[in-house]
Amino acid sequence: MRHINTIFSQLLREIPRYRFDAVVDRYCGNKGARKLTCWTQFCVMLFCQLSSRNSLRDISSSWDSHLNTHYHLGVTRVKRSTLAEANSKRPSGMYLELFYYLLGKTRGNGIKHADAVRLIDSTTIDLCKQQFEWATFRSGKSGVKIHTVFDPDAQVPTFFSITSANKHDKKAADKMPLLSGATYVFDRAYNDYAWFYGLTQRDIKFVGRMKSNAQFEVLETNTPSGDGVLEDQIIHLSSAKAKKECPTKLRRVSFVRKEDGKALSFITNDLKRTASEIAYLYKQRWQIELFFKWVKQNLKIKRFIGTSENAVKTQIIIAMIAYLLLHLTRTIMPTKKTMQQLARLLTTTLMQRRNIIDLLGEPSPPPKRKPVSNQRQMYLLNA
Repeated sequence: MRHINTIFSQLLREIPRYRFDAVVDRYCGNKGARKLTCWTQFCVMLFCQLSSRNSLRDISSSWDSHLNTHYHLGVTRVKRSTLAEANSKRPSGMYLELFYYLLGKTRGNGIKHADAVRLIDSTTIDLCKQQFEWATFRSGKSGVKIHTVFDPDAQVPTFFSITSANKHDKKAADKMPLLSGATYVFDRAYNDYAWFYGLTQRDIKFVGRMKSNAQFEVLETNTPSGDGVLEDQIIHLSSAKAKKECPTKLRRVSFVRKEDGKALSFITNDLKRTASEIAYLYKQRWQIELFFKWVKQNLKIKRFIGTSENAVKTQIIIAMIAYLLLHLTRTIMPTKKTMQQLARLLTTTLMQRRNIIDLLGEPSPPPKRKPVSNQRQMYLLNA
């Protein structure tokens, strides 16, 4: 009988073992490791994400129940204490480097800076104050924040960083690697006139929400064109601070939303796109909100199996790797299943030995049966 690897093993084919080992060697990840190697740690934590495990005990018992699959995966059994120590002490940067390797595979060679659109936003994960004292947030609770740049066309995050929840979104945006010629869309949390001017000087377009108390002078008024467009103006910021920090022409577009009739004002340095296109770009920002919602609902980033900063970062990074693996599988394999359907299907079939193509393919309809004529009745009619 032909040997068939598990679904989990077939997913891991996207990560060449030699590349993984090279990353681990650069970080000296296996230094001092006696039994639990970085590869086993990674596989166990990825198994936790894809099979919806909730605790160290749950992970270790479920993982060890599949001993017959360990040999072909190149892994070993795991103890709770050993896994907890590995998550706490081994550098999370190893897995972040692995994330960017997979990101390159999902996007291929089609990365273009010109006319590229990226969405910037963050999501906060609440944590217990007594257990996560390092993750400063508010007086009564702790939290971490995931600052993300999202590609709406490829439907993947192109960059993310993890900080304490009290870090302002704008400060995190200063460290984001932004591409010249691209357009970045964000909400009012990123309003900073000096930053706007810096983006303009680097030939980076942006679209954001304008503050209601922003002071400006209208230099030119364009005729509103497109459904829902109220105003289209070329402006110059007029407050003393804004004049000093952003001495350049900007554009203000007012738009009324059909769904609830709410009027929105956008600020941008893009003087070429139409007002309707500016409004549509901001509407795409909803996709990053849907991404955050999907990750929180389908992966384990709201309940952590370690309390140290490194353990939390390791779990979040491997959750992002799990997302990329699911996205790659859905892109490569001939399937019509959504990401959520795929995640739910893999939760129950992860350690089954079957071809992943057969699992994801649409079931073929049963063959049509030909009607069987009653020969005796025919003979009687012809008599």
